Amino acid sequence: MLLLISTLISCDPQKRINKDYNYFQKGIDSVPRIDYKEYKFVENDLITIQVIAGTLRQEDASLFNLSSGGNNSNIGSTVGANTGVSMPLATQTIAPTYQIDLQGYIEMPKIGKIKAAGLTKQELADLVKEKLADEVKSPLIIVKFAQFKANVLGEVRRPGVVNFRSDKANILDALAEAGDLNEYGKREDIILMRQKDGKYETYRIDLRNTSFINSPAFQIQPNDVIYVGANINKLKTLNVNPNFQRDYSLALTTISTLFLIVNTWAIAKGRL
Repeated sequence: MLLLISTLISCDPQKRINKDYNYFQKGIDSVPRIDYKEYKFVENDLITIQVIAGTLRQEDASLFNLSSGGNNSNIGSTVGANTGVSMPLATQTIAPTYQIDLQGYIEMPKIGKIKAAGLTKQELADLVKEKLADEVKSPLIIVKFAQFKANVLGEVRRPGVVNFRSDKANILDALAEAGDLNEYGKREDIILMRQKDGKYETYRIDLRNTSFINSPAFQIQPNDVIYVGANINKLKTLNVNPNFQRDYSLALTTISTLFLIVNTWAIAKGRL
């Protein structure tokens, strides 16, 4: 009777659901402080650089704010709204976009090539400010990502490319943008792939344990790939037996054991 009760308790479907689907089951009372690291640009990153003169003569900076089409007269947003700097409407500009080339450089008007790869946003802004010392008086340099995105694939509600407004995004932000995991997503085995130095690094995340916050994969970097695998329930809907390998091995073991018993019995009988 005790064995039967113990078996029924261990098979409690509610406990099984909690174990398979609930996030943050462990370590919720000791979540560490999140310290975001400043991202350093790499090859192929798309960034914008806006130059604002420190005087009323904003035309001094206009050359460096030309859009990719070479025309900065059609303005869709105000500089003041983004920077807090009040400027005449006629001088408001759209920050041009630069793609860091495979050697790690961008090329700006007049000042030429600048090494951007390996620098943070602030470091690149300081470098551009130094280069513009003879061109623009007391310039304010604003460096931003033109796009900050990741790819979320697998068992989420809206798989595809997700975009972030801030470069301080994390794995939970990415999954939320993708609509969260669906009922078929494996909470305990999420894979993040990140390209670094020409090769992919792979991380595994278990959302049931808050220790993943300490992982390098917690903070998202541009072009990360996040994959959520399918759980047993999804495999069942595809008419795939998720326990096939286990059952197959068990059957082989059983057959081998029976063969050994029969063989032993035959040998013993022959001796008698």
